[in-house]
Amino acid sequence: MQNVLDNPANTLETFSVFAEHDQLESVETYRAALKAIVEVLPQPGGLLYLPDLPTLIIPDLHARREMLLAILKTHIMEGSSAGKQVFELLQQGHINVVCLGDIVHSEERSHWVINLDGECTPELLDKEMVRSLGAGAMVMYLKLQFPDHFHCLRGNHDDMAGELGTFRKFVGIRRDEQDEVVLVDGRPILTADKGEPEIVRDWVLTREGWGQAFLDAWTQFERALPLFAQGSYYVMSHTLPNIPVSESALCDPNKLREITLELTSNRGINRLAIESTLDNLGMKNSVQRWFYGHTPVPPAKNDGKYEEDLDGLIIRLNNPKKQVFAYVPEAGNERHFDPIRDVYVIE
Repeated sequence: MQNVLDNPANTLETFSVFAEHDQLESVETYRAALKAIVEVLPQPGGLLYLPDLPTLIIPDLHARREMLLAILKTHIMEGSSAGKQVFELLQQGHINVVCLGDIVHSEERSHWVINLDGECTPELLDKEMVRSLGAGAMVMYLKLQFPDHFHCLRGNHDDMAGELGTFRKFVGIRRDEQDEVVLVDGRPILTADKGEPEIVRDWVLTREGWGQAFLDAWTQFERALPLFAQGSYYVMSHTLPNIPVSESALCDPNKLREITLELTSNRGINRLAIESTLDNLGMKNSVQRWFYGHTPVPPAKNDGKYEEDLDGLIIRLNNPKKQVFAYVPEAGNERHFDPIRDVYVIE
């Protein structure tokens, strides 16, 4: 399917139409994309090396098809690519675009539940599947069309099979009027026996014509997503490790689950683990920035655009309410990444 005429990512016009679909594609459409994508992605997911080009970093997608499309339509205002559209630069092979994962699962509460007790309805779930599977298909089509320049890392939500554990955000958990989880004796009040991952998985398994075969195909796609990306003077992952990670571990199928959990599911900052990981990868003296997402940036931090730590070594990008992305100049540019100048919000 790579570069074939029926790939919606052939043109921005056809891709825009695809992004606005308000109903599911046929199961055969998803299956065709899934079959093609695993031939393009590395096996298994691991370490991704980026060519020295300007790079756009897109934080956690969470089924925001409109955000991905809006960024592709954006015109770069910096460097040798100034005035050119991101999609056009992808077509020319003049830019890298990297998503930090969490392709699926909307983070709008009203998309999931009808009340503060976290009750979901079949109608809401069907709409969520349109958004999430649609976002997944967009990522696949872009990767198929631009295999050397469009990439997506794996996040903790990219786990339809439930291999990385479970969580609840909206479904089956009680919240108060301020949208905070209600705690009793330090524990949340559960109002159902399943959260978002379980009801999504059940939706796939019980849908006629989908079932276990579809779940297995989607899981193969998620496992093949890289966990770590290395540029000329920067690196990226969905989140930060709490233990040192080595190149051999990143490429070892027997350690895939362990390393996936480290780079998709942890929270907090462990300086020793971060510095040791860079040292293990031979990048400690060359890496100036480590970009990651996973945890939303508080609105009080740089208007929710980004948050720096470890003297600017790490840059967190993630805002569920705003369309944020970062532009990273190539190594040969007269300047390197500056968060004040290079983190954008699409209004």
